[in-house]
Amino acid sequence: MITLPAFFDDGMILAKNSHVWGWASPGAKISAEFLGEKFETRSDADGKFSFLFNSANFGGPFELKIENKIISDVYIGRVWFCGGQSNMESPVSRSRIELGEFIGDDERIRAFLVEKEMNFIEPQKDVKGKWNVVSGEFLNHMYAVPYFFARKLLAELPDDGVKIGLVCAPAGGTAIESWLPEEIVREKYPHYIPDLEVVQQPGFVERQTEDAESAKNAWILQLNEKDAGLKEKWFEKNFDDSDWETRPLLDNSNFPAHGSVWFRKKIMLPVSAGDTNINDSDILNFGRVEDSVTVYINGVEVAHIPYQYPPCTGMLPKNLLVSGENTIAVRVVGECLSPLIVPGKDYFLQISGERIPLADNDWKYREGAEMAACPPGVWFYSRPCGVYNYLLAPLLGLSVEGAIWYQGESNTYAPERYEVMFDEFVKFFRKNFGAGGRGDKNLPFIFTQLANFIDPQGDGENWAELREQQRRCLKIPQTAMAVAIDCGEYNDLHPYDKKTVGERLALHALRMVYNKKVISDGPNVSKISYENGRENGKIKIFFENARGLWTKNGRPQLEIFDKNGGVRMVFAEIKGNALVASCENKPVKVRYGFSDCPATTLYNAAFLPASPFVIEEI
Repeated sequence: MITLPAFFDDGMILAKNSHVWGWASPGAKISAEFLGEKFETRSDADGKFSFLFNSANFGGPFELKIENKIISDVYIGRVWFCGGQSNMESPVSRSRIELGEFIGDDERIRAFLVEKEMNFIEPQKDVKGKWNVVSGEFLNHMYAVPYFFARKLLAELPDDGVKIGLVCAPAGGTAIESWLPEEIVREKYPHYIPDLEVVQQPGFVERQTEDAESAKNAWILQLNEKDAGLKEKWFEKNFDDSDWETRPLLDNSNFPAHGSVWFRKKIMLPVSAGDTNINDSDILNFGRVEDSVTVYINGVEVAHIPYQYPPCTGMLPKNLLVSGENTIAVRVVGECLSPLIVPGKDYFLQISGERIPLADNDWKYREGAEMAACPPGVWFYSRPCGVYNYLLAPLLGLSVEGAIWYQGESNTYAPERYEVMFDEFVKFFRKNFGAGGRGDKNLPFIFTQLANFIDPQGDGENWAELREQQRRCLKIPQTAMAVAIDCGEYNDLHPYDKKTVGERLALHALRMVYNKKVISDGPNVSKISYENGRENGKIKIFFENARGLWTKNGRPQLEIFDKNGGVRMVFAEIKGNALVASCENKPVKVRYGFSDCPATTLYNAAFLPASPFVIEEI
């Protein structure tokens, strides 16, 4: 009797040189048949066995037989590991409203989405998940960045029928220390040991999680009881709201510190009921709300978002809308934060392709129940080693062509540690992933620099500092960085534009792995010089990959620091492939784009942006 990891199963994509393993009785003789060849091995003292399968060509479908287990619909293709935190985990469905024309079934892509969880005690042997063709209903659940990454590869590589396999193991809210094994944390980062040992106490995580959930459920129950007699009728279409206050939808003033607020609005549709909702594309887009929101149309719930990060969207049931008057009711609940309808997002109904704006001044408003703050929840995904043990450890030995990575938001609390820990993570990853299951010190590792974002609860320049730490990680051989400084939204931690990110990651893969002659980098700062003229000195900043240098949304602005601790903001001019700016004294440090959400972006002719940067050796 043998067992195999979940990712060695029907529909899988294997690399040309693949390492496949499983478990049996210790010392058992194990046979396999694949690609017309027969193989034999024995399991070790722990019962683990493995095979190396080599194929000169891509293709399929094939059948793999290991003892009495038959795995069907197997393809030899291009396999990539995809990891990180929530922006790598964000599903295609969240990008459909703005990017729907670029999203469609693609049977050339298959994905294994690792079910996320954590374990702080010991590394696990297996994961949960299954291979899926990226089509049909699964497409909505597919992670957007890997999806657009694969689509770009397929668009640029020869149309030879080769399939792409994506092993996706991201987990939202994970810091880089979450992905490190315990032996590395204990040896090199002992300041994390107290955090680790707390969550390793038997039952600690379970008790804390249960207590937090119980406290929140009790809070919600109390809120609903206070809203009793209100909630049950305020969402109804024909409820009389004539005595409610009239105010703009985005007027968040004078909300209760915590609790619920309600909005209602009547809209007139000059169409017959038979003509509405005839398309599955008819949707509600209600921007983003903190902390949670429920939206009703004509008394029917069409969207419920239980926490602050996901966009509030919903498909409209057919025949819900009617000709003439329709009513939208919105309940916003502030739990740990105050209720907030986030400004700057899009709020609309889309009916038969036409958008009806909702963020106007003609809304009825009434306060619901006021509450004390909801007891805070607990979050353990950012603790050391837990995600490594559950998500990554079972995958060690997997044969991949490279890795794409989007992570770092959860390390902005202490960004100065990131460069060293990321370097350690990449080294460990490369020891355990590569062709034939052998470690590969040159395995391409392509990571995403954090997008632009203003954290309303942040503390200054932590996002900017984390980006600089990521930029310095380019010193690690065979790495590349997809700059996303123009892909974010100032008011959203999870921007919708995952297409640009995925495609920029793919450009690096095309160059590094598939030897395509593509421009994959934006302008990279290379050096700086200082010239002291008769009146004022000038600094000149040189770039690589800077042909056609230009800026979007204004002139490039530099922060110039002098030896006395002074700092000046100076506009620079573009001179060829360089920036030139006046400077009274020789600077000791120069920064560009060093804010959470820079106002301008510097590009080359390929429309690829420069990373924000800090130069201190002048």
